[in-house]
Amino acid sequence: MPAIRYTVVIMGLILLISITSGCQKSQPTDPDSVQVSTTEGKKIPAAAEKKTIDPKMVTKPGEPMTVERYQAVKARLKEIGLALHNFVDQNRTFLPSVEEHPEYYDEHGRLKVSWRVHLLPFLDQKKLYGQFKLDEAWDSPHNALLAKNMPDAFRSPDTPAGSDKTRFRVFEGTRKEKDPTTMFPLGAPLGFRDILDGTSNTVMVVEVGPDKAVEWTKPGGLNIAHPQAEFGAAARGIPVLIGDGSTKCFKRDIDDATWKALIGPNDATVIDWRVIEIKHSTLSPKQSQLLNQLKQIVMALFNYHDTFRRFPLAEEHLVDGKPLLSWRVHLLPFLDQKELYGQFKLDEAWDSPHNKALLDQMPDIYQFNPQGKPGVTQVMTFSGKNTPFPGGPGPRLRDITDGTSNTIFFVIAAPDKAVPWTKPEDLAFDPADPVKALGKITSPAYVAVMMDGSIRTAPIDLPAKTLTNLIQPGDGNIINVDLPSFRPR
Repeated sequence: MPAIRYTVVIMGLILLISITSGCQKSQPTDPDSVQVSTTEGKKIPAAAEKKTIDPKMVTKPGEPMTVERYQAVKARLKEIGLALHNFVDQNRTFLPSVEEHPEYYDEHGRLKVSWRVHLLPFLDQKKLYGQFKLDEAWDSPHNALLAKNMPDAFRSPDTPAGSDKTRFRVFEGTRKEKDPTTMFPLGAPLGFRDILDGTSNTVMVVEVGPDKAVEWTKPGGLNIAHPQAEFGAAARGIPVLIGDGSTKCFKRDIDDATWKALIGPNDATVIDWRVIEIKHSTLSPKQSQLLNQLKQIVMALFNYHDTFRRFPLAEEHLVDGKPLLSWRVHLLPFLDQKELYGQFKLDEAWDSPHNKALLDQMPDIYQFNPQGKPGVTQVMTFSGKNTPFPGGPGPRLRDITDGTSNTIFFVIAAPDKAVPWTKPEDLAFDPADPVKALGKITSPAYVAVMMDGSIRTAPIDLPAKTLTNLIQPGDGNIINVDLPSFRPR
């Protein structure tokens, strides 16, 4: 099993928290086509209005970053992180293959247009991506005209309106004798298998100060030789995207040697996060723990997908096409539980004498009810016909044709629906009355984690048709509800 990639964060990660603002994707708007009224009744282009930036969102060199700004940046980093993971899922490396697309690279082994351009199809920007000439330089007459269309994913919360410069950057490195200095070495794109330190221990993307912003289409990266100097006029904390998709904020003034260890994917250096991390949260410790449990499960599911090319269960975890153990068991290696996973007999049923003896060792991450029985969990998916988990092999991202932000991943069911965590049993989906499967929910809403990683709150009185549409990954129906982000009580 490869090095474990899970969220410590998180993820804040997970989201993030949220990668999207709701279940319905908003349509891009041409700012030049929108008009607003003036006090004189005249119409002026919206683009002509000067938008003010919330002072809480502004970077102040050397000063602490506000919680509000970090949360906004974290959402951008989460979006970028998911796009990078989806790129790897399709291409097996973080950048286009040099062998398959030599025309994308210059004589120095650098992409002709930035990695950010190559992420566009995974940021709902396929149309813009199709306009680029990837075999031409970023500043060619054709490509230069497209720079004005920078997606919001690359825009910091205090980036001036109309700017084509981004502060989300990567460290560019080398790869000599199969020993990469960063996750983005010149001329030799990495895949997950090349990150021997583990993606959860490796920095992928950082936000630099405004003086270090560059045109978003411009290739190249930060210099690994002196990392601290590359951050420019940044705040006291540096928001970073970790290779597993989680986000953190590290102290800017840690020494270059530590930064190199954080950035290097194969230096066998273990860093104690507690010494260098800055926490940004308005949640209580109990609330943060609950949210982090959900985020870690989300990231474990995505890291499982990175490894097996689908969400659980993979074919190698099925016997005669059926599971003997729950997906929760097979997720253990991605939750820092390799030792426990190794104790299971994978060719025996969950309730065999050997495996049943492991019920009481359920990891705390699956426990969402302090008064619950030992060894049972409420973390469950919807299962059955027309769900993402109909039985047999699990879904692939490309199978979620309605969009991952429109499809429920898993939920926290009512206590009366709790099951032995190792048992391959989840919530039976009934399209006529889908909420019934959740059991006796006593609160007005329940936790619903979407397949884009966002953690939402779903009202218990959601119409049956709407909930059915949210459960079914390929029914083609429009989702007309925005589920609010989950905030633990």
